[in-house]
Amino acid sequence: MPPREVKIITKPVAIDVVHPTMPRSLNLKEPKWYVVSDAKIVEECKKDPETKERDCKLGREDLYPEGYTYFDRFVDDIKKKHGGDLVFVAMSVADYELMSYNTQEIKRYISQLGDVVIYYREVTTPSKPPPIEE
Repeated sequence: MPPREVKIITKPVAIDVVHPTMPRSLNLKEPKWYVVSDAKIVEECKKDPETKERDCKLGREDLYPEGYTYFDRFVDDIKKKHGGDLVFVAMSVADYELMSYNTQEIKRYISQLGDVVIYYREVTTPSKPPPIEE
């Protein structure tokens, strides 16, 4: 029996690429930042009842005790807001700058990863439907 002739045919075959679902978008909460100093609070000038303008000749408002600082006011406000509890989480200005830098780096990295995902999604998504084989 003579050997059979073998035909080799090359043709593109569409591959079904399953794209993972994209993650949900970020839902970040905004923390409240306090910048507190130990400077003494300077009371505002009293208002003139007739003109409603502030006039220091009339004296100053007497809302805070003598020598009361912005730090004192902050501590009192936080204690009042949280039932007397007060805890500090502090960082230096240099460490705050590092945190800001790190946040920018994370944002850059996520953005570039997103670009890579979009690129591969576009590359693997057929622009026209593959021909139907019969």
